[in-house]
Amino acid sequence: MKRILFFLALAAVAFSCGKSAYTIDGIFTTDDGTEVYLIDTDRGDTLGVTTVQDGRFSFTGNVKEPCYVYVGRERTRVHLFLEPGVVTADIDERVCSGTPMVDDYMAFHRRFYAYKRDQRAEKAALADSVVRANRDNLVGAVALEDLAYVDTTCFLSLYALLPERLQQFYLVRKAYDAIDLQNRTAPGRMFTDYLVKGGNPDGSDVRLSDYVGKGKYILLDHWASWCGPCKAEMPIVKKTWESFHGDRFDVVSIAVSDKRADTEEALSRLDMPWNQIYDGQKIPLEIYGVSAIPHLILFAPDGTILKRGLRGEQIYETVAELLSKEE
Repeated sequence: MKRILFFLALAAVAFSCGKSAYTIDGIFTTDDGTEVYLIDTDRGDTLGVTTVQDGRFSFTGNVKEPCYVYVGRERTRVHLFLEPGVVTADIDERVCSGTPMVDDYMAFHRRFYAYKRDQRAEKAALADSVVRANRDNLVGAVALEDLAYVDTTCFLSLYALLPERLQQFYLVRKAYDAIDLQNRTAPGRMFTDYLVKGGNPDGSDVRLSDYVGKGKYILLDHWASWCGPCKAEMPIVKKTWESFHGDRFDVVSIAVSDKRADTEEALSRLDMPWNQIYDGQKIPLEIYGVSAIPHLILFAPDGTILKRGLRGEQIYETVAELLSKEE
């Protein structure tokens, strides 16, 4: 009898493990012996380490509940949902397939990012349908995070539909906090000051209030030496500065997430004769909820935020219209 019970217990364990077992079959064109990591992105836990042989690698194990992970190393990696079943993870192509959540999200991801930048309504409609259909699982949570940078109003309405555990999922929480921060630094709000130690070209400290709230319209340009779109925007920023700088208007560029030496080298090549702040790093990004650069903010003479996210000819036209009204 005891032997029967023992084997029944083993069978129950094996059945339970089978229901929760996962396998990740990976493709990664790199040197044999290169380590590949399986990381829980929410908790930051390392779930496994393996090595590449002949361009392939694999992970096996058991998972109690689905989680969001990545496989790879450093920035060469692919994200996926870890759930029972077999997943193929192609790091070279940044694609995955095999299990229900993985396939559902990849189908959404391909359609969502196939839309052009200005097709915001189509992106929002697609994300809305996917989040509503998956409001109780991580597919909905990750799709909602994709939506955050397209339509904040839609994001907030869908956020309210999620259970608390998914509202606290790190990608959703990060997006929610960024939107909340942007709302607190939205047009119509007074500017928030900050200090950048050694931020002046001569190495002295500088505050945003050294420029903003001093009686001029200030165009604040967040940029970096490595940012192609930032440098592509410089001719229109220069045109705006050359046309209007003086007693009523000025431009300030602040280098963010950049090494000072790289900023200095870029400035030696680029024609940017207006005010410069070095070593902003993440300070202005975190205070003003800036998630991507270039990001331009226009302040009124009293320090009120007038516009955010100006791009292209909109920069020149907005400043020209404001100043013409005061003539």
